Order: sequence, then C-alpha cells, then structure tokens
Amino acid sequence: MTAFVMAEEKHMGKFATNIELNSGYEMPILGLGTWTLTGETCENVVYAALKSGYRLIDTAKYYGNESEVGNAIRRAIKDGICKREEIFVTTKLVPWSNNPNLDIDDSLKQLGLSYIDLCLLHQHGSASSDDAVYRAMCKAVKAGKIRSIGISNFYTEKTVSHFIKDFEIPPAVIQNENHLKYQNNALRDWAAKKGIFIESYYPFGGRGHTKEHLENPTVLEIARAHGKSAAQIIVRWHLQAGYIAIPGSSNPDHIAENFDVWDFELTENEMKKLSSLDTGQRYENW
Repeated sequence: MTAFVMAEEKHMGKFATNIELNSGYEMPILGLGTWTLTGETCENVVYAALKSGYRLIDTAKYYGNESEVGNAIRRAIKDGICKREEIFVTTKLVPWSNNPNLDIDDSLKQLGLSYIDLCLLHQHGSASSDDAVYRAMCKAVKAGKIRSIGISNFYTEKTVSHFIKDFEIPPAVIQNENHLKYQNNALRDWAAKKGIFIESYYPFGGRGHTKEHLENPTVLEIARAHGKSAAQIIVRWHLQAGYIAIPGSSNPDHIAENFDVWDFELTENEMKKLSSLDTGQRYENW
C-alpha cells in the first residue's frame, strides 16, 4: 500500500493531504480526535488544531462534545482561520438509538452546522439497530444533511460486506482501532479494492499504551534518522501505509507537532521495519 495520491494542488509541500471518497467528496487524511475532550478544554483544543492547519475534526454523539466542537469551528471561521467548506467534520451515531433520524438532527443542532461531512455508525449493536441507524444515514444523505457515511469498529470483511451489499449507499470510511501493534492489513487492502478507506483511531496505541509506542526502539531509531519526534514518525507511517489518522491530544504543542509531517518521507525499508511491529494485538474490545 503506497502513500495517498491526489491532484497536485491538494498537496502541502510534497505530499497529498486529501483523498477522494467514493461519495465524491474530499477528506483530509490527518485530523484531530476529540474522544475524552469536554467543555472549554475541548473547544480550545479544536480551535488550536484548526489554527495549526488541521481541517478534519472527529467527534461523536457518545462523546458529549459536539456543541463544543461546533463552537470552536464557528470561532475559527469568524477569526478568518478557515472557511466552513474547508473543514471536514465527522460525527458518529450510537447503535442503541430509539430514533436515529432525530439523533442526526440533534447532531446538526449541537454542531451548529447545516450538513455533516461524514457520519458513522459508531459500533456494533443488534443487527436490527445497526441497520436502522445505517438506513437513517442513507436517508440523511438524500436529504442533504450528511455528505458521506461509514461505519466504526467493524473489523472483518464479513461484517463490512453487509453494508456494501444490502444498502443503497456503501460505506466511504471504516474507522477502527489501528496502530503499529494492530495493523489489520487484510481489511485495509480488501477495503481499498472496494473504494473504502480505513481511518485509524488510537494511532499511538490509545491511552495507557502511548508510551509503549512512542518509546519503541525501532520508532526512536527512525525518528533520529529524520530529526523528527516518535509521534511524527508514527503519524507518517499511518499516512504512507494508506490510513487516515486522527491522533488526539489536549496539548496544543503536541497537536501542532502531530500535524508537522508533510516535509519528509519514510523509506521503503523504514516502512517495512515499522510494519514488522504488528502483533495483531488490539487494546479495546468494542
């Protein structure tokens, strides 16, 4: 799997920053995850990310921070940092919803947006509830409330195939736990043939495992060779391996550092070394 390829005008320096989804819309390949961020902290962190150049912001109804994300976006637009059409907002719907149609409207209200760029079914529920949420998202696409749809926490060809075969609109993105220790190359490669991109949450391994990833000897060796941080090496690996990545942080300096990955490239040998760290170990079980 090679690095993302896009039109020349979509490059920042040497490397592509956006990909085209099967919905026809463009999505940045590097964004900010907002899981565990709340209140004023969340708003300030999202604002800082937009100021640092991020244009992909990931939230979810379950996170309880959609309004703060929306506040930050409006602040950034008002301050001339970016325009709405430049920002790609992802939110996610829980599978246990009693009324996913109302949930979509509520997310739009909380975010203060007229449309959602990408909406995902957050995780497995019952088969009937999963289908109800996905049908609601398809309906919202036709109504112009959502532009692209997808699924999260679905890890096998079998579970993903249902959403391709049995619905009018296939997933554009599958957002899963992906990191150096869990790469799931089989799903990534199969999905790519279907025109579906894999998005990595927990790109540094997630809370409780970040240190293990950032202090890995192989990562540190490659970081020294490039004069970059371990975090930047890991982010760069995700992008060159064909993943979208959404690292999370509440530290503005770390947020800016994670985005400063466009001026170097990992060699083929370095990519092989990092890919060899895969143990098939996931840290979550949802």
